[in-house]
Amino acid sequence: MTSSPRPVSSRSPAASVDRTGSEQRHPALPLISERIWWALICLLALGVAYRVGAFHLWDTVAGPDGRRVRLPDTFAAVDHPFHVARAEALRRALADGHPLRWIGHHQGGYPAEFYPLGVAWVEVGVWALLLGTLPIAAVHKLVVVLLFLLPGLGYTLMARRDRRPVGVGLAALAAHVAVPGAWWQGGYMELIDWGLVTNVAAAIALLFVLFWLTMYLEEGQPVAAVGAALTAAFAVSTNPRSLIALAVIGAGAWLALAFRPRDDGPSPAALTRRLALVVGVTTALAAPQLVALLRFEELYYFVRYQRYDAPADYLRASLQAVSSPVLPFAVVGLAVGLVCPGRTISRAAAVTLALYTAATAVLSFGTQGAALLQQLETPRLMPFQRLLTVYLAAVAVHHVADWLTTTAGRRGATVADLALLGVAAIMMVAPPVAPAMPAGEVPLPDRSLYPVLTAALPAQADFGLAVRAADEAASPGTAVLVLGSQISWHQALSAPLHAERPFFYDDWLWYWQTRHYGDYDPRAAHAYRDDASTLRPDYLARHAIGAVVVTKEAKRDAAASSALTPVRTGVYDVYAVRAPTTIVTLAGANAGSSDVASQRLAASGTSAGGEALIRRNWYPRWRATVNGDRAAITQTADGYMSVPVPAGEARIELRYAVDTIDWLARVASGIGFAAAIWLASGRVWRRTREVAGSRRRRGTPRGVAATIRASGTGPAEHGRSPGEAEDRPVQ
Repeated sequence: MTSSPRPVSSRSPAASVDRTGSEQRHPALPLISERIWWALICLLALGVAYRVGAFHLWDTVAGPDGRRVRLPDTFAAVDHPFHVARAEALRRALADGHPLRWIGHHQGGYPAEFYPLGVAWVEVGVWALLLGTLPIAAVHKLVVVLLFLLPGLGYTLMARRDRRPVGVGLAALAAHVAVPGAWWQGGYMELIDWGLVTNVAAAIALLFVLFWLTMYLEEGQPVAAVGAALTAAFAVSTNPRSLIALAVIGAGAWLALAFRPRDDGPSPAALTRRLALVVGVTTALAAPQLVALLRFEELYYFVRYQRYDAPADYLRASLQAVSSPVLPFAVVGLAVGLVCPGRTISRAAAVTLALYTAATAVLSFGTQGAALLQQLETPRLMPFQRLLTVYLAAVAVHHVADWLTTTAGRRGATVADLALLGVAAIMMVAPPVAPAMPAGEVPLPDRSLYPVLTAALPAQADFGLAVRAADEAASPGTAVLVLGSQISWHQALSAPLHAERPFFYDDWLWYWQTRHYGDYDPRAAHAYRDDASTLRPDYLARHAIGAVVVTKEAKRDAAASSALTPVRTGVYDVYAVRAPTTIVTLAGANAGSSDVASQRLAASGTSAGGEALIRRNWYPRWRATVNGDRAAITQTADGYMSVPVPAGEARIELRYAVDTIDWLARVASGIGFAAAIWLASGRVWRRTREVAGSRRRRGTPRGVAATIRASGTGPAEHGRSPGEAEDRPVQ
């Protein structure tokens, strides 16, 4: 079977010859050139960025004393404060000379692998590129907006690779930004409004994995293998749930190429070898995350908030994610991808989408799976499905418009361009409304790009002052408890931006610490049932609380507590604990001195002998010494740690250790990076020598630079001669 025809040059008659020599007639030249499409995509991206506040990073608000205060105007709803605090913690750790492996400021601490730091690394990298001119809070806003727009680049690269107009990328991007979806479906609501950054960022990375992996399997370009492996490792190190999608992508791309209706591609054996290479490099790169998950699988516990109770729920969610008009076009696009020859990216996307929906259905309704799969919220798999669905819908718009008009003997390319432009315009001006959410769930907004909560508010200014006041009032070696929020649910989680001290909150409790002492059920909730229970003397002592920051209803409870002394009043009130207990106690007595850092804890004092209690969450990596000698650590009934101490002076030190297995995982990751560099450098060096040799043979002036298209969209990859390098597709 012959391959699809080559694009027509704008400087030649509307005809081309395919690889078998047969002449193919095209009905018309494109109406819109590629440069104009790119300009429209950039204009759309800039307009969306402006609409969501990417160019408004600071604001001045009235402080509690009436003076004007300048604050970063970052996103502040739901999970955004949590992610800002994590990125700032990583920045501080790197400034201290070590990577962040244990996040000690949150609820007794948790291992980084529990909630990987992939996006936090991106934010710190952007902060460094900006030379530290913006605080992490403002950088977070920029990164989130860039993530929101990044699928547009992926869609466009995929369209160009398949010799489709760049307008396919424009239409897909318009649908992506215009349909908000629900809070777990990967659109505007999940990323910009709710701030579930890691889930969406990993899904976006998976889109690029599909692009680069398909390219590498088809043509064997080492640079494409490196791109696939790096983005796959990033996805795993951002959200381990990505492993499911990665397995499906590998199978989908392999099947799309192994069974395509052309016999001039790589053999199944060659495809398998190439896939194995990418899998191997990805596994090596992500080894620290993967090894930790395998070693400590039994310690990770999550509350399942979302599930599909029946297949009808899954179908409704698929409609909500992209809207009812988009989904039927995606079904057409899936069929187009499967049957049209020569469009390997579309074919791989179609096969992957079919497999991914089947995998979601099986995981949702057909199996209980292993321990981790039992806690898997399969609705959280929707963002990647949404990205593929939107792309295939845009492919369908182009293909159907081109086919109908070409069949009618009219200017197919012109009408197809107009169809893509019209769809993009309709999506931005009057986007379709998705089906309503079931009763009791958060309702879907009718349109995307609606205003969201930001942090430049008087309540945030007062919160910062309150946290700093609590830090000063709390005794050394104690924690601070924050109750209530004025901005969305999790404003309190930004407390680590204002003080480097352990914090506890009345919300967002960690489920893996199922022994945590408090008035909540770790199997069904993430918050205390009664905030007043946290102000009892037994709770304050159990968690070594030295000061309390309260707002709203918690103010009344704090004012009535005999265990607290008022320090400050405002939107947030501050109280000091009258008789605080330190994080480390020696046989029941407070430590004389304490130094509590993220991955290290030291305390000393006089002990009557017995057990020292360390009110930090137990984890297998902790190592303890007492007076310089190694000491055994025991997990207590409430999930903390204890070590034996002798009578008299006792010096205790705990470190979050790197053991032999961790070092082996790090070595594997280093080997993965070395392999990626070797693959990329070999490709560049070989192409450089080829270009240099070609110049010498043709006598090309040295001042004329040859373009090396690492993305595989250049003329050589499609069998064109050098003179046809600027030919663009019309179908």
